[in-house]
Amino acid sequence: MNKVSRYLVAQDGLSDAVGRVVSWLTLALIGVLLFEIVSRYFLNSPTIWGHELSTMFYGALCILAGSYTLRHHGHVRSEVIYGLMPPRLKAFCDLVVYGLALVVLAVFFRLAVDFAYESWRTGEFSNMSVWQPPLYPIKSTIPLGVGLLMLQTLAELVRALLRLFGVAYQDPRDDH
Repeated sequence: MNKVSRYLVAQDGLSDAVGRVVSWLTLALIGVLLFEIVSRYFLNSPTIWGHELSTMFYGALCILAGSYTLRHHGHVRSEVIYGLMPPRLKAFCDLVVYGLALVVLAVFFRLAVDFAYESWRTGEFSNMSVWQPPLYPIKSTIPLGVGLLMLQTLAELVRALLRLFGVAYQDPRDDH
């Protein structure tokens, strides 16, 4: 296995591992919502933390699942025209899209790091409820998720380059 294939295996493995770990947030989210529903409607005693915690879990789930979703081609793409293109034109379109995505993600990453850093620096707490949880942990998932998405986007860019120039490589996706 050459270095490029090993890199793709490692990157895809990272995205898969993060996706599997983050998927457990779905169960935690369901548990929080179920607890809130039972407390509110059956015990007539709503929680002060249920809504805000479920929002935090959902936000973390969405941002951290981005690299897993990209690795499995789960993002929205118009296949009507793309499906009619020859392989090298598809590779060129992918190269343009992933190249632009990396530029946008790099800008967003820089802003997200500043956003999270400022929250940690000030010890930011929520003012949306009486509970007032700290916000810096959840805000830290933004640069983490964007960074992971950048890494997977880079792997997709490498794949597009290899396809565009007709370089044979062992894609770990073909092993499944």
